[in-house]
Formats: sequence, structure tokens, C-alpha cells
Amino acid sequence: MSAENALPTAADPSVQYMGALIRRLRESAGMTLTDLSRVAGVSQGLLSQIERGRGNPAYLTLLKIARAFDVPVGRFFDSGEEPADNRVVRADSRRQLQVTDRGLVYELLTPTMNGQLLVLKVRIPSGYSNESVPFNHHRAEECLFVLEGTCYFQIGEDGYTLAAGDSITYWGDQPHWFRVLGDAEAVIIATMTPPVF
Repeated sequence: MSAENALPTAADPSVQYMGALIRRLRESAGMTLTDLSRVAGVSQGLLSQIERGRGNPAYLTLLKIARAFDVPVGRFFDSGEEPADNRVVRADSRRQLQVTDRGLVYELLTPTMNGQLLVLKVRIPSGYSNESVPFNHHRAEECLFVLEGTCYFQIGEDGYTLAAGDSITYWGDQPHWFRVLGDAEAVIIATMTPPVF
């Protein structure tokens, strides 16, 4: 793995920012670590480590914490820094959001995650599936465009197989999940308004 694609470590500023943000959210909600542990279903010890910036939590852990605060999970991936240019995102300077436990790599194609539109490029390893933990966001319109690979998408009760060049649009408040088919990774462009990631 190249240095530019290296996974974030506990010393990474984005991990420090994430921990500080979770602590602020917890304190703003008037919750103790014990309260958050109970609501999120995450151990108090792990929450303490995350808040101190000493752990790079798994995506599922972040999802549980986000649901406890009723915020988009993507909020934890923001660096807290405003980009130099609020219009252009250069190919060599995209923010990468790497989910260490799942092998997913998200690249932010919009300058920030704070506007009314969010666009991500997602590299998904072969064999990936989130069927066991489907997404179910607040009401937002989402469109996924498959750049490479083949994926199966389940939106509510309906299933679809999409290949490179295909796209699908749906409301994010329906339970939805996807699986990468075949031996190759998939690359998807994901857009949503308003941002719920």
C-alpha cells in the first residue's frame, strides 16, 4: 500500500478530530460515557479510547455512535478544516475516508460534507456486502452510478443487478444494501442530497 493510501492511525489528525467531535456531541447531549455506551451498544472502554484519539474505530462502531446522536456517520470523517478552494477538488488532493475494517475507500468529490449536495467516489473490494447491516438514513435522494464492476442492490423489497455504466436512484430512508458480484472490486459514484452519509 502506498503512503498516500495508507490507513489512518491513532496519531492521524482526522482520528484526533473524530474523537474530539464525539466527545463534544456527547457532552452537548448531556450524556456520560455510560449513557452513550448503553444507547450506542459500544463498550465504555472503547468509547473512552476513541474520544481520546487513541483508536481508529471500525465503521460499524461509528455507525452505532452516529445513530445514537442521530447524525450522519460521514460527520466523523470530516477533518474540521475548510478546503483552500470551495469549488474545485483536484484529483491529487481529494480527501480520503478509509474504512479500515471493511476495505472501503471513500473519496470526497465535493469540497466539504457541509453543503446541500455530497458526491463520493467509492472503491469497494470484491466480496463486500452490507446485507447484515443495511443502510437506512434520513430522507434524502440518492443516486449511485457504477463506474467499474458489477453490484447487486436491494432497495426496500426490490433487487437490481447493475453493471458498469448503470445507475440507480432511490430515497435513502428505505432500508438498502448492496453486494459486489464477481472477483473484481467495484467503483461507484454516490451522490446524495441533502448529505446523509
